[in-house]
Amino acid sequence: MSKRIMACVVPCWMLCTWFCAFGQEGGRGRGGDGGRNLSDLPDNAQSRAHIEAAKKLAGDDPVLMKTWTFFCTVNDINAPRPGIEATKVFDNLYAIPSSNIQQTTVWAITTSDGIILLDSGQEGRTQAIIADMQKLGLDPAKVKYILLGHGHGDHFAGAMYFQEHYGTRVGTTAADWDLIHPANPPEGKQNNNRPNRDLVLKEGQDIKLGDETVHVIEIPGHTPGSVAFIFNVKENGKTHTAGLFGGTILGQARITTEGLNQYLRSIDHYLEFAKKMNVDVEIQNHALFDDTEGRIAKFKTRKPGDPNPLLMPIDKYTRMWGVVSECIRAEIARRPN
Repeated sequence: MSKRIMACVVPCWMLCTWFCAFGQEGGRGRGGDGGRNLSDLPDNAQSRAHIEAAKKLAGDDPVLMKTWTFFCTVNDINAPRPGIEATKVFDNLYAIPSSNIQQTTVWAITTSDGIILLDSGQEGRTQAIIADMQKLGLDPAKVKYILLGHGHGDHFAGAMYFQEHYGTRVGTTAADWDLIHPANPPEGKQNNNRPNRDLVLKEGQDIKLGDETVHVIEIPGHTPGSVAFIFNVKENGKTHTAGLFGGTILGQARITTEGLNQYLRSIDHYLEFAKKMNVDVEIQNHALFDDTEGRIAKFKTRKPGDPNPLLMPIDKYTRMWGVVSECIRAEIARRPN
């Protein structure tokens, strides 16, 4: 792609993604309406082949079949869903609900020197998130870092409060800081809850706090600067490796074909790290497609010796993202060349 074309495409991409930066992903897409995830273009032999490949990868696994159903069949991504209860899921990891719309979830990592939050929640939910933290025995004043999976408002809205009240450092990539703070925001789209520009996240530059290290992997596609995080969690004296892909595309219909192709490249890029680091714990900041709700509910009835419900061996983890990728390829195949 020429520099001249890139000079036109990149600002347009930034502007389009900023329009949805303060709300949920959704809206009208290519043939879609409301929160429809897929276009209404007809299937063809190529798209059906990708759908079948995804279903074969899912097999009879209930979690992977939920992923297949979400990404390969028509769904309303903005339909209200059951809430996720604030839960301690590992010795040093806590799930904190932000919204029943798209089941937006904040994750708290405790360390020997304070707390790291992955995302900070949706607008209007900050006090509820703080209350849930306190219910779980977490002191919000000890939050030293908020790391944003991507620069949309349902993930960053609480960050400014933590900056102002607790001196929390907030990090996202340079591209998504520009998404949050565009040079020329569209008229009427100003927002007073944007966190102040702070820490710039870059792949290869780990975030360390106390005894914890969070590895940052850049995964553009959902936004120009989406990132994934890989870090250690502990339980019963054992260490596991958690992966959070922080820029999942839920509404495929509204994303350009090039955006979807970039997303596929980012999934492959992320999986290189996930395989190398042997990720075996799967979590999401949008928990509506991987049965996080059902898996977290199992903590209430979990008996001594039962496996942690969030454990997912790397082969299954890789298959899950294979399901997502094949469903995305099916959406691309429906579109005219």
